[in-house]
Amino acid sequence: MQNKYNHFFNFFLFSGLACFSHLFLVLYSDLSPQHQNVLISFWAFLLVVFVFNVIGFSIILISEWQRKSYQVLMKRNNQLLINCLLMAGLLFLINYLLSSVVKVLLEIPSPFVLKGAGFRMMFVVWLVEMVIVCLTMVANFYRQLIVLHEKANKLEESAIKSQYIALQNQLNPHFLFNNLNTLISEIEYNPKNAVVFTQRLSDVYRYILQSQQEGQVTLRSELTFLKSFIFLHQVRLGDCIHVDNRIDSSLLEKKIPSFTLQLLTENVIKHNTINSDNPMTIYLSTSDDKKKLVVSNEIRLKQNVVKSGTGLKNLSTRCKLVSDQDISIENDSKCFTVKIPLLNE
Repeated sequence: MQNKYNHFFNFFLFSGLACFSHLFLVLYSDLSPQHQNVLISFWAFLLVVFVFNVIGFSIILISEWQRKSYQVLMKRNNQLLINCLLMAGLLFLINYLLSSVVKVLLEIPSPFVLKGAGFRMMFVVWLVEMVIVCLTMVANFYRQLIVLHEKANKLEESAIKSQYIALQNQLNPHFLFNNLNTLISEIEYNPKNAVVFTQRLSDVYRYILQSQQEGQVTLRSELTFLKSFIFLHQVRLGDCIHVDNRIDSSLLEKKIPSFTLQLLTENVIKHNTINSDNPMTIYLSTSDDKKKLVVSNEIRLKQNVVKSGTGLKNLSTRCKLVSDQDISIENDSKCFTVKIPLLNE
């Protein structure tokens, strides 16, 4: 409904400009009385109104394209000025052609030659059009600038909350309690392994403290962290969870949101049955174009486990913040796959 009203408003606006231009054409063109009578006819007036509406709505379409490509304007500071100059040339050409067409219809000699009064008339019309168009373009540009700023603030706030939740999940007393209980058992029954377990537990918390302020980290550092993280679960659950890493070594400096692999691993352990009779393998690879990290696992859902989806939503929000790309999730009831964009910086 709003678009309908906007179309009506634009129609009346362009029709008003057409009346204004037609008036100048009648009053200031050096035409003979016979030609003046033809120019002030109803059909000539309708022609001018039609042409101006075609021009006006074409400008709106161009402006809409510019609005959608505001990121280009942000990256190129001179793009707005270039667009204004191109629009000025386009409007001048349209007005010149309109004037020439009218002269051809009126059978005026040398229809493509501009004389003093005709040039002044076309210049005034062009100037009015340029003021309106430039104000519209600048208004759209700064409107999109404000929208972009507000969107960035909201995404940044969401990212901070997501990072805080990820940190909370790792520092969760339940997580620490389970690992301390495992450590006590290892000290009693396997002292040598207890030393390694303590070192890996220390590595996990060191990584958490170092990375909690980072929006994105290298794939290499995430994989190193994942080794320690998986080791803790292997000691607690038994040697029944493994990682099959098929990532090309040339991609290890690519970046992903921090704690991505921890979050996805926790989801696998939380939602699936894992024991010595039902071991679990988490597969790490990349997409064919090497632009996405692919994490997949077999689905063996536990009973009575509530799916909140909070972790994946947070990961999605963080990916949008740092790369303007979203994760993709595939679930065919046999395999659960998450694809995360790989970033260069």
